[in-house]
Amino acid sequence: MREGQEATGSEGGDGGGPSRSSEAESGGAWSVGYEWVTTCSVQIFKRRVEAIREGTPGVSDPRPATAIRALHAFALKRSIDELIVSARQFDDRDAINMLATAALSRNILQAAELAIKQWDAEQESDARPLRLTDGIIHDIACQRTVLDVAVFIRECRRVGRREMVDRTVRMFTTPSSGRTNLDKALLYIALRDESCAEEAAELLRQTLFSITENGSAVASDTVPREFQDLAGALHQLSPSERILEEWIDAQLRLEDHVHDTRRIVAQLIASGTDGRDTLVEHVGRRRKHYDIVEICDELTKSPLAEKCVHVRQHAALRENLEELAEIVRAWHESQALTRTTKDLLADIVAKGDAGPRSPRELDRLHTVLGNVNAAPECRRLLRIAAAVHTDGRSGADLVALLGRIEGTRDRNRAAQTIAQRLAVRVLEQGADAGLFVDYVTGLRGTGRAEAVYLACKELADPPDSVRPPAGSGTVIAEIAARLYDEGLDRDGWDLLERCLENEQRIAPEEVAVVVERLCACTMAEDDRRFLLRATVGRWSDAHRREAAVGELRAGGFEAEAKEVIRSLR
Repeated sequence: MREGQEATGSEGGDGGGPSRSSEAESGGAWSVGYEWVTTCSVQIFKRRVEAIREGTPGVSDPRPATAIRALHAFALKRSIDELIVSARQFDDRDAINMLATAALSRNILQAAELAIKQWDAEQESDARPLRLTDGIIHDIACQRTVLDVAVFIRECRRVGRREMVDRTVRMFTTPSSGRTNLDKALLYIALRDESCAEEAAELLRQTLFSITENGSAVASDTVPREFQDLAGALHQLSPSERILEEWIDAQLRLEDHVHDTRRIVAQLIASGTDGRDTLVEHVGRRRKHYDIVEICDELTKSPLAEKCVHVRQHAALRENLEELAEIVRAWHESQALTRTTKDLLADIVAKGDAGPRSPRELDRLHTVLGNVNAAPECRRLLRIAAAVHTDGRSGADLVALLGRIEGTRDRNRAAQTIAQRLAVRVLEQGADAGLFVDYVTGLRGTGRAEAVYLACKELADPPDSVRPPAGSGTVIAEIAARLYDEGLDRDGWDLLERCLENEQRIAPEEVAVVVERLCACTMAEDDRRFLLRATVGRWSDAHRREAAVGELRAGGFEAEAKEVIRSLR
């Protein structure tokens, strides 16, 4: 009813132009002299308005504003039934003006009665091409207060005018309505209070779809920030509820809304802030595997694809192994996600701050993956992910999990990764030396010599990316001494030889510390002296070599110092 809006001069927004209506209903100054509109017939009123508007030559000048006020008074003072009948007799624009004034200025129950009766009248007759009810609904949805709109929807619903309800909700949520996200959040709360939960849910659905341009895919250049505005408004109005999460759960139970809802959820997640995201947590921990996979598939198309990682990490925290297995199976079957199946399994093994999962639990998950018909690749990747996770593991667990990997190539690659991560834990993170000793001892017990070689090599000669702190030679000496005490002389020697011959990594003062620790273990004295002659004695940097000799003598290790010098002759 755009013409009506102009004619009444009502203001947009949430007020509906209350100043004029309050003047009219309380006998304001301008309404004095319009009592005649309540007593004359519609035909007489119509002729008089035309005369006021056009004027009488030689008698009176045209007064179009006075004609508008007369129509305003007519809309406020006549009964609803009379307004319905008179609308058929007025010209289109006068009918629009009159009905718009009544819809915006009378109390909302009367406005609802007017709309319903006008709707019924138009259903009975198609003589007038313009549906005046649409104009009334437009004005109420766009200009009445939110609480009034909620009452209007309730009344239409009460008398069974489903299409009027649908049109009101649709008009309210369309971007052209001028309604803000706060208005829509307010109406959602108000509709629930009016026992219109179904309409509230539909309002939220249409609001979200209007933000995403009718549910288009996430692959847009800009992620809609309006989601944050809407979610913030809902949270402020009802901070104790999880309105969006509950709405999502309800929508995903409706067969016709599932795929569209998942796309909406993906956009909601993609537009989330950097703080604690309850929606991401809800999807990851509560939704079914097919919901998670389709939502994450959509997220991979967005500019903020890392949000997919957040959902994945929450999903990996689940306790139910069958749910986890279904998620892994569906994830691996997704063309967009299959390349990150190993990352999902790594998250499952780690289990966040509560992990890692025990070898027994991982064995059970391996079985359940087979039960849900997951691809064999999923079980292979699980075994690898379980083996290479070193944080929170004992040496015995590491050996056991490595042994569960079936393929030789996979097992060797996993052993290499374990060796690298153990080196970081021992050298950079200060892990107890016993972890490494237990790991090597276990490997020897199961005949995995190649894995022992890799472990000692990575610890004694780590890559440039690993920067051992000062004093790392002391750590290696402790590990080697323990290996000797465990009867693993060959491995202890190999570790020490690799460490001491690397003159760029071990400081001269550390040589004396190493010797001191070796003197306290089961290593033979001849072996110790030969070790120094074969390593430190062959350092190419004469200054560092002489400094090492000085440190040995200062520590009381004269025999060892002589062995270093002897190697030069």
